[in-house]
Amino acid sequence: MAENTQQQIDRNWQQDRLDYALQVLAANIIRVVRGAGSPDDIIDQCNDVLKAAVEYHEKVGRFVSDHAVAAALRLEREKIHDYDSFEGQRLLAMRQMMDGSLQLAASRLRGQLTQQRRGESEMFEAFRELEDLYQERRKKREAEAKAARTKAAPKRKPAMRKAKKNDPPVL
Repeated sequence: MAENTQQQIDRNWQQDRLDYALQVLAANIIRVVRGAGSPDDIIDQCNDVLKAAVEYHEKVGRFVSDHAVAAALRLEREKIHDYDSFEGQRLLAMRQMMDGSLQLAASRLRGQLTQQRRGESEMFEAFRELEDLYQERRKKREAEAKAARTKAAPKRKPAMRKAKKNDPPVL
């Protein structure tokens, strides 16, 4: 049974506290950029992040790493079990759309036209992929429905045509 030292426990607790403060701040900033959120809470949330970072330094004896900050703010990706399946392709396209829209929003905020165009391009490329994926699925379902209708339809005997004057008699 592995046991953590008190120093490791303190470091993990401080890291969790800092991660939480960073995530609350980041989520609110994203919401405010979107037009929602609580802009009046941002300064207090910044202060909470700073307090957590200072306390981390005091308790652990070093500053939090940039890798730890990035890990706290990195979005967890859904697990994709089958990349070739409809669901796998849909999740990939949704991921790409989200990444593109975040790039677009950040670039617009900073007035970075080149980066903004890159975000737009990524977002719309994913949108087209998603649209194609749904079109392909719709066509497949229509083909299956058509096949089921033709298979289920009873076979009819050919209609007897009326005899014409010059036709030989049928025995």
